[in-house]
Amino acid sequence: MLTGTLVALRAFERDDMKLLHEWQNDEELMRLARSFPDHTISMEAVLARYDKAVKGESFADRDYIIQEKSSGKPIGWGGISIHQWTRRATAGDIGLAIAEKAYRAKGLGTEVVGLLLREAFEQLNLHRVGWWTYAENEGSLALARKMGFREEGRVRDSVFFDNRYHDSVVLGLLKDDYERSKPERSR
Repeated sequence: MLTGTLVALRAFERDDMKLLHEWQNDEELMRLARSFPDHTISMEAVLARYDKAVKGESFADRDYIIQEKSSGKPIGWGGISIHQWTRRATAGDIGLAIAEKAYRAKGLGTEVVGLLLREAFEQLNLHRVGWWTYAENEGSLALARKMGFREEGRVRDSVFFDNRYHDSVVLGLLKDDYERSKPERSR
């Protein structure tokens, strides 16, 4: 478990699948979380997708339920996906979704990202962490930049929803930059 002041990130449990199914069929949330607002997913597909996470069998995907600490209420999910196309685990991507609207814009996402970065750099010893979002997702871009990520590029017209194409923005944070900015983030 990764524990902060406001949130705790814990392993997925079988009982979480109903909530994940509900959240991943929420059009507004999936626009923000995955740039796929019109995507629907069956319970069977959710179970298949997260089966290894529930069993603790995946090295490459560190999936977490985000719990509000004082109540223990699950409010979203997040994780680290470690790139496996190299022979060494040197890089990965992070992502998160605060699924429960009442908990958005309250600093919880900042703490979640801080916990994920600490895990990625200090425990997994990754060299680079990436962050992908679509260009109009201002909240995601602001949070990434706040946490020290730098824009590394744009993939033009890479996602399609709302009857048009959107650019994806690729951001990255290197371990050296993370180490240098740790005192700033703790303020």
